[in-house]
This record gives sequence, structure tokens and C-alpha cells, in this order.
Amino acid sequence: MADVVNLMLLEAGAKIATTGGATVEVVENPKDGVWLFAKYLICPGDPSLVGTEDMFFAQDIVEVLT
Repeated sequence: MADVVNLMLLEAGAKIATTGGATVEVVENPKDGVWLFAKYLICPGDPSLVGTEDMFFAQDIVEVLT
């Protein structure tokens, strides 16, 4: 099982994997521990999303990528 990701510690530029199989880059973190604003880098389910930004809920985050 993966470690729990503490959203309060994520900074802009961090790359994360989502439950939907996408890889996104944090654009802004309001540091509320619930939401992140991130840009799609890879999105196998919908390649048209690559380069767009969206909000991601804490439960959408699988792991921080290095």
C-alpha cells in the first residue's frame, strides 16, 4: 500500500500520479489539505487534457513522483 500523501507539504512543480492514471504537475496549492490545482502532463484516458489545468481532490492523489 502506498504512503498517505500530505497535501499540505506539496509545492508547485511537484509531479503526482492520480487515481485516473494521469500524471500531473502541481501549479498551485492553497494548502487547505483538500485540493490542489495541477496541469496534466500525461493522461492516457483523455490525451486532449494534456497541458490543461484542473482541480484535484485529496482522494484523487495516489503518490508523489520523483
